[in-house]
Amino acid sequence: MRAGHHRDIITPPVPCGMGGYAARTGPSEGVHDPLFVRSLALEAGGQRLGIITCDILHLERPVVEAARARAAELTGIPPERVMLLASHTHSGPSPSESSGIPAPPEYLAWLPLQLAGSLLQATRRMAEVEVAWAAEQVAGLGKNRTDPDLPYDPTLRLLAFVAEGRPCAALLNYGCHPTVMGPENRLITADWPGAAVAALQRALGDDVWVGFAQGCAGDVSARFTRRAQSFAEVERHGWLLAGAALSALGRLGGEAGAGCSASRLGARSRVVRLEPRRLPPPDEAARQVEAARARLAALEAAGAPHAQLRLAQTALQGAELTLHFATAGSPPQRLDCEVQAFAIGDAALVSIAGEPFSALGRAIRERSPFAATLVAGYGNGYCGYLPDREAFARGGYEALSAHSEPGSGERLVEVAVELLNELHAEVRGA
Repeated sequence: MRAGHHRDIITPPVPCGMGGYAARTGPSEGVHDPLFVRSLALEAGGQRLGIITCDILHLERPVVEAARARAAELTGIPPERVMLLASHTHSGPSPSESSGIPAPPEYLAWLPLQLAGSLLQATRRMAEVEVAWAAEQVAGLGKNRTDPDLPYDPTLRLLAFVAEGRPCAALLNYGCHPTVMGPENRLITADWPGAAVAALQRALGDDVWVGFAQGCAGDVSARFTRRAQSFAEVERHGWLLAGAALSALGRLGGEAGAGCSASRLGARSRVVRLEPRRLPPPDEAARQVEAARARLAALEAAGAPHAQLRLAQTALQGAELTLHFATAGSPPQRLDCEVQAFAIGDAALVSIAGEPFSALGRAIRERSPFAATLVAGYGNGYCGYLPDREAFARGGYEALSAHSEPGSGERLVEVAVELLNELHAEVRGA
């Protein structure tokens, strides 16, 4: 197998509309740290794959299609063999009007060209590698964002590409909302994923590529773990992940560890049409808003902790969004969600175009035939929150603002498992 990598800047101009918080009141006022596109090109057996990670809330489907088309022109890698992953930072440019104050259209037109150009540069620096993988528990970074006692996935998983006994590239996969910085922040930042990548690169050397694939973070955030909403806290959270990554890299397993040199690549993709969520009648939706507003007022009067207040605030926002949809117009009627899977030797990488909950990622991994499986959300587009059925039953902001019907997440799990089984048979020559 051969791999090549590259990184480039995608920091928007200032001022720029920012995405991630409905409560944010204005565009960016400056840049705290740069935003990057980081591309990895893989080649084996006459086939190529492209993985493009970027520091942005999410990528709208037109940007994905434009970047893939341009990448195909530049590199010859077919569009269906290019995966685009967003870190989901809530302090970067807004990818659409529905996600915050819109970013300049000139920036959104330039962005796919920069993403594709980054992949081109990666293909020009190919070298022999072996693939390896490892996992490590991360303490104190994420928790279930609705109830810290509910289950979530605390595991960092990574793929490493090893040359001459040391990693030359590493793809990190961990699921947690990058929301250390809140809506009052008006400085562009990659939040803790950017800090984690920077810290790991400082430890490994600038010649080592580090990419971040946001995991199934729909129900996981730093709400109950952050000690402040400050850039010092961003750095602390980044070091939590970077430290776990260093520990994992010290115990690499897989093809590099086993001395296996016969690696194969494969790709599968399927677009799934999801059913739009059925909405309550407007009068019922209005009652839900009033109940959520009363709950928040009671907590404020009682001097409740910030995390508890924030939970009530987001529940109110979800109820208000449901009321808006019920009275002014439904969520998108066409919900095309892409599920994509890559086989990289005995490892697999799955992406889902939305915010899958951690239970869905666990279900995919448990049924995957591969020795190691990484599951990423926020890939190749955006179809909103994707709760599992139990999360829908519990309610809360994410369930109230989901675009698709209960059961949609489980349907995407079935598609992902089908793609993984097809890929496993292909790379094993079955």
